[in-house]
Amino acid sequence: MNYSMNCETEEIRNSSTQQEVYKSSGDSVLNEIFAFVKLLFIFILCVWFIHSFVVEGYEVWGPSMKGTLNEGDRILVFKLPCVLKRFPLIPEQWKIHEGDIIVFEGKGEDNRRYVKRVIAMVPSNSSNRIVSASENTMQEISQKKVEYLNNRVYVNNTLLDEPYINFEFKGSDEDDMIFLNPGEYYVLGDNRKVSKDSRYFGPITEDQIVGKAVFQFWPLSKIGWL
Repeated sequence: MNYSMNCETEEIRNSSTQQEVYKSSGDSVLNEIFAFVKLLFIFILCVWFIHSFVVEGYEVWGPSMKGTLNEGDRILVFKLPCVLKRFPLIPEQWKIHEGDIIVFEGKGEDNRRYVKRVIAMVPSNSSNRIVSASENTMQEISQKKVEYLNNRVYVNNTLLDEPYINFEFKGSDEDDMIFLNPGEYYVLGDNRKVSKDSRYFGPITEDQIVGKAVFQFWPLSKIGWL
């Protein structure tokens, strides 16, 4: 009788132990699934954040930047300076400067993005101080004169040195003259013969700028900083 009771007790204990093992194993699988989902969510969030606010890859289409960027070339565009443009303490090397290559949104219903070079700019928070010779007073000037004449660019009547222009892409019949106001950028393609740029659609605004091209990663033979 005692032997039978001991066997039944042992069977009950074994059954209880197996249930605990199954339950523990099930909890472990659920924890692993939860950890994987959590990790996947964090990864997707990081990719979305980097793509939306930090850096984005683009493929170049069209010949307007030929000589510097050819059709099919792939570049990385640094977007953070445009996201943080209202913050005065961002590093100077992050900011957009004259001579930089940028990507910007088209105007109006044109939802395409374009890649051009910044020739002249007047940031929205800047102005130039000059002395009036006649009145001997200090005056705030917030405009910049840009003139495209005989295949040359003049900024405030000073000839612009453009070592990035290939001579065979320089010839163009267009002439243009404009005064930039605060928040306006004058952009040109390096292939002046065919580029549709500020000579045609005027200056662009800060709000149109997506970011500046900083790195070319394709083709591999041209990989490097821009």
